[in-house]
Amino acid sequence: MIAACGAPPRFQDMRTPSGEFCSDMPVFPAGQMPDKEYHRLSPIKSEQRPMTEAERLESLRKAACIAGGDAVIEAAQEEIRFPDATYGMIASGTAIIWTRRPGGETVPIKVHGADKKEEAAQEAPPAEPQAPPAEAAAPPPAPTAPTKAGGTTAATPAPTTTASAGPATAPTSTSTTKTKPTTKTKTK
Repeated sequence: MIAACGAPPRFQDMRTPSGEFCSDMPVFPAGQMPDKEYHRLSPIKSEQRPMTEAERLESLRKAACIAGGDAVIEAAQEEIRFPDATYGMIASGTAIIWTRRPGGETVPIKVHGADKKEEAAQEAPPAEPQAPPAEAAAPPPAPTAPTKAGGTTAATPAPTTTASAGPATAPTSTSTTKTKPTTKTKTK
């Protein structure tokens, strides 16, 4: 009785995560892709012993079922060298699981952080361009310096600078200058 409980289930009774029998698992040859969305689990291969093509496919399905797969993609047959120095064929592929179950609800994939950015963009009004600040108060009158004649003259005002909100742009002008090409001639 204890030996019966420890025995693995028969391959014909094992089921995939989607509920199908492992013995009916679809195998897609290299070059063909399933029409459902899937997730790759791991590369798999059949047992390394001489066998027929049907036995290689069954062994490939067993390997995929043990890996927890719903199907096999990129299935191919390869020739390998066995430990006894003979050559033989094995089947290999990639075990996959379906990401959406048949009849399941389709839900858009959410990207973390993207929802917060969209909400912030909807709540915040569009930024208005800022006008350059109005000139501060007019420059103070220039100081006066006494002259020898007793009068006063205005000193040269110092240059004033104002800050602008936008990037500074240099005045642009286009001018063309024509130059004559010079040629050197040798005289004998």
